[in-house]
Amino acid sequence: MKYFVFLLVAVLIAGCGGNQPDTDPAINLPSGEAAMENTPSGLNAPNITGGIIRANQEVCRTNMLTASASISVYQVQHGTLPETLTEAGIYATCPEAGEFRYTVDGQNWTLDCPADPSHGSIRNGVISW
Repeated sequence: MKYFVFLLVAVLIAGCGGNQPDTDPAINLPSGEAAMENTPSGLNAPNITGGIIRANQEVCRTNMLTASASISVYQVQHGTLPETLTEAGIYATCPEAGEFRYTVDGQNWTLDCPADPSHGSIRNGVISW
């Protein structure tokens, strides 16, 4: 039993090193970005809202890139741009706002997110971010 206690103390001491990781492995944010909030119990808990916002932005941008590729394929196959995203078989959306805004003006088209300008837009296949 005394060896077990000695081993436990040794593990606890070894595990309490002063080196902090560059990122918070639980939410993959730089360690300074995970702000701490006081909870009613008096304990500090990480604020992961910034990570959720960044994740939604990345999902939105990825969906816009997928939709942009589909618009280009439709244009090559049919010789014209689709009038609507549904016509091109595109059902990608923003996780925060739903359907993307898609506008066509002659041979120019724009795809943007109605939720947040920081999500960006794509004009004729050129991304804004």
